[in-house]
Amino acid sequence: MNIKRMCKAVISGFLIAGMLAPAVQPFNVNTEAYKGSIAVAEAASTLRRPCDPEHPMLIVHIDTWNVADPAKVIQAIPADIRPYCVFNISLSIYWDKNKKAWGLVQNGYECAKSWLKTCSDEGVWCMIQPASGGQCHFPDYDNNYNIVNSPNKSLFVQHADEDYENTIYAEFFRDYPGFIGFNYSEQFWGFDQADHPCTFQQRYQHFAHLLKLCNKYGGYLNINWCANQWSAPLNPIAMLKTNAQWREACEKYGQNLQLEEKYTQGSFIEDVESEVLGFYLAGYCGSYGVRYDETGWTDCDANGKVQFSKNYYRQITGMPIHMERMVLNGATIIDGPELVWQDDFRETGYNDGEGYRCRGWETKDIYYDSTRAFFRKVIDGTVCIPSRQEVIDRTQYVIIHDVNSGDDHKKYSTYETLFEGLYRMPGDGNLRNNNNLYKCTGRYPTIPTVYALRDSVAKSFKYQLKQSELPSRWNSISAKQNELNKVFPAIYSGSCYVANYNNSWVTYNPNKTGTNCGGVFDLKYNTCKSMDVNFNAFGNALITEYSDHIDIHTNNFDNKAQTTLKTDTFKINGCASKPSYTAKDTGRNQAKSEITENFSGGTYTLTVKHNGPVDITIKCSGNESNRQTNTPAKKVKAITQPAAYTGTRQYEGEFFDLKNCEGYVGNACGSGVNNVQGQGFLKFGKNGNAMAKDTVRTGRAGNFKLKLRYSNTSDINNVDLYVNNNKVTTLKLSNTNGYSNWKTVEQTISLKEGDNRIEFRANGGLSSSLYIDNFTVDGDFGAGTSQTIVVSEPEPVKPISGKLIKDLTVNDTENASDWSLYSDLNNGSVIYGDRDITVNGVPANLTNAETVRTACDSKLFTGELASFTAASDITVYAAVDTRVASGLDWLKNWKAAGTSLTASNDVELALYRTNAKAGEKVVLGTNGGNNESANYIVMAVPLEPDAPPVTTALPVTEPPVTSAPPVTSPAPAVTEPVITEPAVTAASPSPAEDVLLGDANCDGKVDLTDFSTFAISLVDKKPLEGKAKINADVNKDGTLDLTDLATIKQFLAKKISSF
Repeated sequence: MNIKRMCKAVISGFLIAGMLAPAVQPFNVNTEAYKGSIAVAEAASTLRRPCDPEHPMLIVHIDTWNVADPAKVIQAIPADIRPYCVFNISLSIYWDKNKKAWGLVQNGYECAKSWLKTCSDEGVWCMIQPASGGQCHFPDYDNNYNIVNSPNKSLFVQHADEDYENTIYAEFFRDYPGFIGFNYSEQFWGFDQADHPCTFQQRYQHFAHLLKLCNKYGGYLNINWCANQWSAPLNPIAMLKTNAQWREACEKYGQNLQLEEKYTQGSFIEDVESEVLGFYLAGYCGSYGVRYDETGWTDCDANGKVQFSKNYYRQITGMPIHMERMVLNGATIIDGPELVWQDDFRETGYNDGEGYRCRGWETKDIYYDSTRAFFRKVIDGTVCIPSRQEVIDRTQYVIIHDVNSGDDHKKYSTYETLFEGLYRMPGDGNLRNNNNLYKCTGRYPTIPTVYALRDSVAKSFKYQLKQSELPSRWNSISAKQNELNKVFPAIYSGSCYVANYNNSWVTYNPNKTGTNCGGVFDLKYNTCKSMDVNFNAFGNALITEYSDHIDIHTNNFDNKAQTTLKTDTFKINGCASKPSYTAKDTGRNQAKSEITENFSGGTYTLTVKHNGPVDITIKCSGNESNRQTNTPAKKVKAITQPAAYTGTRQYEGEFFDLKNCEGYVGNACGSGVNNVQGQGFLKFGKNGNAMAKDTVRTGRAGNFKLKLRYSNTSDINNVDLYVNNNKVTTLKLSNTNGYSNWKTVEQTISLKEGDNRIEFRANGGLSSSLYIDNFTVDGDFGAGTSQTIVVSEPEPVKPISGKLIKDLTVNDTENASDWSLYSDLNNGSVIYGDRDITVNGVPANLTNAETVRTACDSKLFTGELASFTAASDITVYAAVDTRVASGLDWLKNWKAAGTSLTASNDVELALYRTNAKAGEKVVLGTNGGNNESANYIVMAVPLEPDAPPVTTALPVTEPPVTSAPPVTSPAPAVTEPVITEPAVTAASPSPAEDVLLGDANCDGKVDLTDFSTFAISLVDKKPLEGKAKINADVNKDGTLDLTDLATIKQFLAKKISSF
């Protein structure tokens, strides 16, 4: 086992908890100073910030189009949502080909660093968007790691190392603990141009390098894709077909890739959806989402014919898209939406009580009452996002794109008539003529189109169809409908969109003219008979069934008629008695809703007149039987925030509060002043009463170094620096000989814990106007300066009892909530609480055994995992991964049963057995702490004879494939070579030495810095020496290895009290 990969498994829990400070010094992109240093993040096997059904993501844009203040944009997001957000530093593209100059930000690299410092100071997760289309502020490196020509080429290293560690890309990961990656927008246009000659193949070569780097640091490469008639050779399938380097990177590092649907273009709508969903379900990316965009919206006339106007656009029109993708198709990301300056944020100006003019930012009602309202339902668990396996099981069909001849659309686009006659809207067209984002019916799942099926999960699609065979298989639209209608029977009647998964119903009005529509569907969980929904303009609802009540989240927010109420109705048929309801408006500046109820003949009608989000609960029941009961658990977990940032703080002049100043320039492009480090600068001016201030926050009092960056055209010696209203000094600002020639002046200042007022005051008229770019502050800010850190502690888990197993107690508190008991073990049973992995080959004597469904992630726990008491005389079976079974000491007194189970991920689980008398305690040990394994499961049956015969296993069920045999990827997975690392031998301690076990850095205490020091020594193969060796050998076996590191981890996590 490669020692780095082993270290990843051991230290991931601490790194993701955000407790360790960066292990390397800030990196200068133009130096070789990084050589030989490896950041702790390299050893992390998990992602810095997970993105999955339990950890959804809202990407919020800090956009240069908005000349945005990052701190105030962050603070505008409600505190309960902020931990789930990733703030995207959007260096939006505006290139003036005549002036050969950028139009929004002069130096994207410097601006990104400045805003990253602010995001880090605020304690939030963040990413950078350097590109829209082919144009990019950051460099591309080709297949030979040489820089591709671009306007910014001279700013960066010309040849990248193979690990990218000498590039700005690694710098961002190393320097900023909250940084999680790069967002490349609209990768369908702008390549191979005179000023931006990067080709799309070179961009994807660069992406391959970048994806590898993201994997190393636990980050993401986020790509959003939209399409037009010329972009087929660049689409997701084309890139896998034509760029082997990119395909191999996706196969190796797919968990670090996020792919998004983007709707900047009003065409190829369902083609984009099918290919992006296919990329995810096929196993080539780890997560996917949607960046909704007004520019892709199209209106329709009364006949459903597309109109290329946007009169009917409201941000609420994106809610049906987000609902469908998340509730039905497993999307975990909402990005944006765009356009940011129209749909999300606006700048507000105000005067404070001291006469200062301040710049502020706030969310618009259209954003708060639409996207924000829906995302709040995601994080409160109302939206239950399915896993990839669950989506595949629901979808059933997949199209494998095996066509390699003909025009580009035949080689790379979805089958031209694939969606016609299914969910494509009437009046809409195909491919370039497919312009409507909505669907006419929810009867059919989205059909994904894929390059190949990457793994065993992807290969579990029931119907795997080759695109080349579709013309003969579906020689008419009716032939296709006839086949799919047999697989997907009608679940509702009516003219609106209704789709279902488990106890959730996605419903909306697909008409773009305000025309009323409705639908009726039979309930599956509630004992009432059916539900009837009716929507007017912009109407939509997420409906969640339970046995005794129904929850409705409905929203029709119309920002262009914000006080006008529109009527939606919800009828429940077959009620045994009159239901009751509660309702709450959840919008901001929302017109008060009017709700009335009526009950007659067993039908309960709720009439909701509203304009915005309303949460409704209807308590109701009927007399229907045979209802489903497997209500999904609420999956969303709290997000752990980044480690405290210890680096330089930077405060841009364009965001200062001003009094009697000349003004600020929000965007320096075209101003005649160059070389700014943010987006703009402050014109402090010449006024003798001029003042400018900002606030510096620190978690620790002390002395700090302030550095002011300024320019002028004469010596200025009459500007005073004040800290917390106390004068520190009069600054000596020497002549810079031009406003594009910036200098710095330094001053030591004393700051108190908390907020500190930093102020520049003129004490008389200035001889020339003073310009201020920014000031920086360096020093010991302490830990926990962020106001938004949220570290989730696992809730205590009570012991679990069944009929045979009593008081099951799980010691792995981090994953204990995913352990449970069930009594219907059989082929196809899900065996883990945190994985959608099933089992086959269950022996007859274990059918319906009482089973401990463990957490697969508990495999990393190195102490006793759990224990329980036998409620009666029982035989206990453990099914253990054959790769680790022989090394588990606790199994030595168990007997091999001579047979095994097979998990759906092709892992063999060997069966071991032991007997326990009533009242006897059964201890379940570690699975070995090995990341390259699956955790065990445990079963109990009434006491069996000591050596029962091995019973015949039940038949193994395989999902039928009703088409040709499954097609596998022509590019097989690459297996990492196994590298054996020598153990580091520790010297025996001298009796005279004072030994403090665990104190790897010899500072007289045992804390996280010891864990970090030890982990880095193992990763870098730089053995600890002297006393550090002796202290780190906590298990006293004479060697320093991962067992010692894991034991220190247990101690710091308070799972053991001593060494």
